[in-house]
Amino acid sequence: MLSVFEIDVFYGEVQVIHGLSIEIKKGTTTALLGSNGAGKSTVLRTLSGILRPEKGQVLLGNNRLDKIEPSTIVTKGIAHVPEGRRLFSQMSVEENLIMGAFEKKLWANRKDNLQYIYDLFPRLKERRMQEAGTLSGGEQQMVAIGRALMSKPKMLMLDEPSLGLAPKIVESIFELIQDLNKEGITILLVEQNAQIALEISDYSYVLENGRIALEGKAENLMDNIYVKQAYLGL
Repeated sequence: MLSVFEIDVFYGEVQVIHGLSIEIKKGTTTALLGSNGAGKSTVLRTLSGILRPEKGQVLLGNNRLDKIEPSTIVTKGIAHVPEGRRLFSQMSVEENLIMGAFEKKLWANRKDNLQYIYDLFPRLKERRMQEAGTLSGGEQQMVAIGRALMSKPKMLMLDEPSLGLAPKIVESIFELIQDLNKEGITILLVEQNAQIALEISDYSYVLENGRIALEGKAENLMDNIYVKQAYLGL
């Protein structure tokens, strides 16, 4: 579905990603693991068009994504839930959700898509006129995921969805991710909770200093001695 070939990504003059190649297969859940500063969020920003690789290619099927605008990438079927949610705190829940369908090609179906989000998150329907900044952390994460789903994506990229959430909320968020995958949405997951990420993933990459250090089926990486020591605390 999505193929990344030998990309180099810079912040100014500092190179953050070095010759990275990954492949995300349709219908799967793929985890991108690594410590803070490894470059995980940079990879997602590059795939969503916020950053441009200096070298290499990002392909969705036969279409190059590294040459088009982020808004166009959304219409191609890729949605990004950023780290920290990045909501418009003084806007209502519903206004935040509708921002996910602001692109012209998505606007016509916004009402149907909004109903889909409210069916998925009944709590958001109850709070649809409430300012997003007044919600709990878990509710804000629902809004962030809902906003991304407003574009009816084929692939959903989530950056640290468990960050700052209580264990019970984390469990419900990851159950949701599994349900979305069962509906046919391809998932790319960046998550520091390596245990739960590997449990729900089909395949995983381990990123260190902007390079792929390990990759393989998630179940195999769960048994990898290095992964156990470095990321699972075993």
